Amino acid sequence: MKLIGLTGDAGSGKSTVARLLAELGAAVIDADRLARAVVAPGSPGLAAVAARFGPSYLTPGGELDRAQLGDLVFNDPEAHRVLDEILLPPITRAIEDEIARLEREGTDVAVLDAPRLLEARLDRLVDEVWVVTADEPVKVARLAARGVPADRARRILANQIPQAEKVRHAHRVIDNNGSLTDLRAQVIKAWTAFHPG
Repeated sequence: MKLIGLTGDAGSGKSTVARLLAELGAAVIDADRLARAVVAPGSPGLAAVAARFGPSYLTPGGELDRAQLGDLVFNDPEAHRVLDEILLPPITRAIEDEIARLEREGTDVAVLDAPRLLEARLDRLVDEVWVVTADEPVKVARLAARGVPADRARRILANQIPQAEKVRHAHRVIDNNGSLTDLRAQVIKAWTAFHPG
């Protein structure tokens, strides 16, 4: 099985690229979905987060309070490091299990859709790294359309590996400053080069 590692900043349009690749026949491994499962109510991951950061980071219903924890880690690099120490190993295991399942099923090409592909060193699992890029005002506007205030959007972007650094690790770069038609054409071209025939 050939595996594409797909990443990009928040608001870059990475999820749209993943959807286009799925339309072309790729299986998509959604790292965010697997990460949410790792901290589902009753999970060891959620228990470990609550034990380290305190029960105030849980909602009254016993779920992870993502907004409150997000505010903490965006403003405290040490808290971010500790959270990664707790959650990256089980998230990585879940991703590896999903890759193994797809291989057993005879999947031809899969895409690992992972916002933190490089930070979590998940690029070691893939054949190529594809990075979706966009200019900062475009990313901020897209996040605003999802209800993220502009100041928070800029903080989110500032807490990610710089886009230029992601591009340095890329085998292919998909520029998503234009239309969906332009984006689709780029994705088809990259897909055809990666997976001819």
